[in-house]
Amino acid sequence: MSAQSPRYIPVSSPARLGESPFDDLLPVTAQAMMDRFDHPLSSQSWVMNDPGRRDRCYAVLLLSGRAQIALRQGVIECKAPALVWLPLGETQRFTVNAGGEGYLLSVADDLVARHCGDGGMAGGSPAGGGLPLRLAADTVHNVIPAENSENLSHLRRSFEAIRAELMQNALGASLVVGAHLQIILTMVLRLAESVMEQRDKHRPGSITFQRFLQVLELHFREHWNVADYATALGVSERRLGSAVLRATGKPPLTVIHERVLREACMRLEQSPLGVAQIAYGLGFRDPAYFSRFFKRYMGEAPGGYRRLRRAAERVRDDTFAAWP
Repeated sequence: MSAQSPRYIPVSSPARLGESPFDDLLPVTAQAMMDRFDHPLSSQSWVMNDPGRRDRCYAVLLLSGRAQIALRQGVIECKAPALVWLPLGETQRFTVNAGGEGYLLSVADDLVARHCGDGGMAGGSPAGGGLPLRLAADTVHNVIPAENSENLSHLRRSFEAIRAELMQNALGASLVVGAHLQIILTMVLRLAESVMEQRDKHRPGSITFQRFLQVLELHFREHWNVADYATALGVSERRLGSAVLRATGKPPLTVIHERVLREACMRLEQSPLGVAQIAYGLGFRDPAYFSRFFKRYMGEAPGGYRRLRRAAERVRDDTFAAWP
């Protein structure tokens, strides 16, 4: 199906905050926007990589169908139900396939900071009730609320409530939008924690480890070191190392190298590109260094690994009858 023309989301100008939550110089409609997509007949795209849109965070609630989110590094493939939170500066394009249903929320980062900042105040109490909502808002999250679950119902109500407030733009709309932003980010943390409990059967450090895995997916091709990841997560190297070691039994550098190796193995097995091209695609400036790196961990050079895997594939084809 042919895609519709990209839709450009309006962006607010910076707002100077007053002492009262009702003192905004800009209405909340200039700081947030909600798009509801309801089973479109063809794919729809929203483009967000204009420099003027870098003050925006985005949240996607996909209720049915599939969608793709292009980031600065990589693409998130979504299958409903899905909740994706995207911090400012990360998102390039959002595309929902024909037949999809859900919401796309665009919100200025200063609105997020005011209502979800660690030190902010909302309703007379610390924003988020002590939860690290601001840290969550600064990280890419892709979590899966179970179908027909209470979590999914909460999310749907919050997205719809924000949409209604933006349409009405009544007195105190910014407070209501901010309250539902807290709910959305709380659900992000809750679902991320649930994923880690099921995967690693541990509680301490699971949020830090989950966030590390998400940032790793975005930057492993850039060959970040452990200090780079700790800085991006806003934690110390020691805290990151403890969280990763507790979750995996391995230091962070080993987990980083293993992610690069998984990608290298997949490309060597499935891609027609030469070893040098694969090395460059993985961020290695020197194919010879890539070969040494690969052999140190895998016990054989990339070319040898590819030949062995393809030979094994041919054996399977000879052993089992292929479909016509």
